[in-house]
Amino acid sequence: MDRNELEVALQPFRDECANKGYPLLDICVFEAYPGDNSTSYIVQVKVDWVDHMDCSEAIDILFDILWEKCDEEIRKKVFSIVVMDTNDQLHCFYENLQEAQKPDRFTA
Repeated sequence: MDRNELEVALQPFRDECANKGYPLLDICVFEAYPGDNSTSYIVQVKVDWVDHMDCSEAIDILFDILWEKCDEEIRKKVFSIVVMDTNDQLHCFYENLQEAQKPDRFTA
């Protein structure tokens, strides 16, 4: 299954997200390992409902809908889901405040 086929196969997922009140403004599919379309893909979604929601809650909602609406073959092709907000900013990210507070972390 190539990227275009996966985008088409994810339409029921996209439709159900909208039906449940979690519409996807945009969806993009990228190869998890660039140049290798034989494995899995990163699904990047742009949504306007994550502004006041924890990352884990947003991911739980999306994966629950993915499992509900897509068969195993399609789910195996999804390496990860990346959630972007309406400003095209990554909503789900790794944050380690203790590391960020170390002064030598940002010096050359």
